[in-house]
Amino acid sequence: MIAKKSPLLVFGQVINSLFGYIGLFFIIRFVGLQAWGYLSFSLAFIGVLSIVGDLGYGTAHLRYLSSGEYNEGVCNGTFLAIRTVQTMVTIGIVLGSLFVWIDILHRGFESNVEIYTIILLLPYFFFARLKDVPVIYYNARLKSARMSIPQIIEALVRNSLFILLGIVYLFRIPGYNTVGAAIVMAIIYSFSYFMFFLISVLFGRPWKVNRPSMDLFKKYTKLAYPLALAAVIGSVSGNIDKVLIEFYWHAVATGAFASLQRISGPIATFSGTISIFFIPLLMKSRGSNDKKFKGDISAFERIISIFILPLVIIFIALRVYVVNLWSAALIPYANILIFLSIASYLVAINSAYSSSLVARGLTTKIGKITVATLIVNISLDMLLIPPDIFEIRFFSLGVLGGAVSTFIALAFETIAYRITVARAESMKPDLRIFYQLIPSSAQFLFLFGVTLFIKVYDILLFIPVAVASVIIFLAFAILIKEITFGQIMTFIRALNPFSFGKTFHNE
Repeated sequence: MIAKKSPLLVFGQVINSLFGYIGLFFIIRFVGLQAWGYLSFSLAFIGVLSIVGDLGYGTAHLRYLSSGEYNEGVCNGTFLAIRTVQTMVTIGIVLGSLFVWIDILHRGFESNVEIYTIILLLPYFFFARLKDVPVIYYNARLKSARMSIPQIIEALVRNSLFILLGIVYLFRIPGYNTVGAAIVMAIIYSFSYFMFFLISVLFGRPWKVNRPSMDLFKKYTKLAYPLALAAVIGSVSGNIDKVLIEFYWHAVATGAFASLQRISGPIATFSGTISIFFIPLLMKSRGSNDKKFKGDISAFERIISIFILPLVIIFIALRVYVVNLWSAALIPYANILIFLSIASYLVAINSAYSSSLVARGLTTKIGKITVATLIVNISLDMLLIPPDIFEIRFFSLGVLGGAVSTFIALAFETIAYRITVARAESMKPDLRIFYQLIPSSAQFLFLFGVTLFIKVYDILLFIPVAVASVIIFLAFAILIKEITFGQIMTFIRALNPFSFGKTFHNE
């Protein structure tokens, strides 16, 4: 099932990432890091305050839809009611916070542009949360095309408009600086996510949505509450770094950090597209036998790893040349990419273990691990990002501190997940994933050797060197039997874009 569904999702993510990279290029190269920093801070500001945005109900809804224990119309109606209330409460919290900060405390931001940008991003947040209703339904029903196409359209719309904005600034078209670029980008975000939500809903017609069930709401709450604290802290943890960087190091540094997060982001999102069906599939293998269930956990981890490790190695070994593809202004921040790339890789491989705990109904254990991880991350952010703590500068890493904090926290999470699952399943740790260090080392040594003689700043040099390194990785992976040539070719053939129409029709 993964072989049939995941490549289609990966193709969609490849397209999304490609459009995202091009849009990011036009924004930071021609509009500038400062405007991007304003937007990134505004997104983070809303993110920090979206403490009731999920509370674990999304995971609960996915599990009950996948299990078939309740009528899907009741599930959809109950989750729609929950998500609508959560979203409206969050918007109220954001507006209330702005009122208190500006009108009561008489404080401000680095620029008034950020105030307007935050307000204009509220529709983006509204539709970003409500789209969870159709997206989770498609996830539970393994409808890969219906999940992928709205995402691709959203990415195409948003980044096409970003490209157009970059062109306006590049050629100084009259009126280019009449309205702050961050404000325009906020409007673009809100419009593109409205499109995402609308198309997702249209693809799911006719919907089965019944009256919400109080009984089901209680069951959702019982499953979700162990994850609630993790979701609350997660909202803070995922955004506090940019808020702190904006406060201490200002908008340009915020824009640079957010850009590097975007550049490294596909590592985690590629894995997300591969692992998105893990919970439904583990729900099915759970009923067969323990040996198969345990084997699936390890297999899923290695599947994710083998397909994203080459990208991780490229980002680490060629980090200076990678960031230069977008803007030379990012080169002073290039080392951040090392820690963000490894952190994204850890997020990726952890998804196999978290999915197994959800399938077993052990969400309490996920909640404990996640809360501990997020507390570590927030604590380290507050220690490593500021220029000093009570005039002690020893711990300060500046902007780099945000990336180091993320890496350390996720390393902790990785260890915790493996210990927890090993105990829950009474299984010995499967160390076969470490075999992948062999092709990774070969790829890294190749890239390191090449850069001793060639500076691959030019994209016409960068691409062939990067592709050659991936081929070396896969060749060694085949030699140690981590993957076969046939599996690689099957995966590549499955990325055929013309398969979307057939898959959508079949679904």
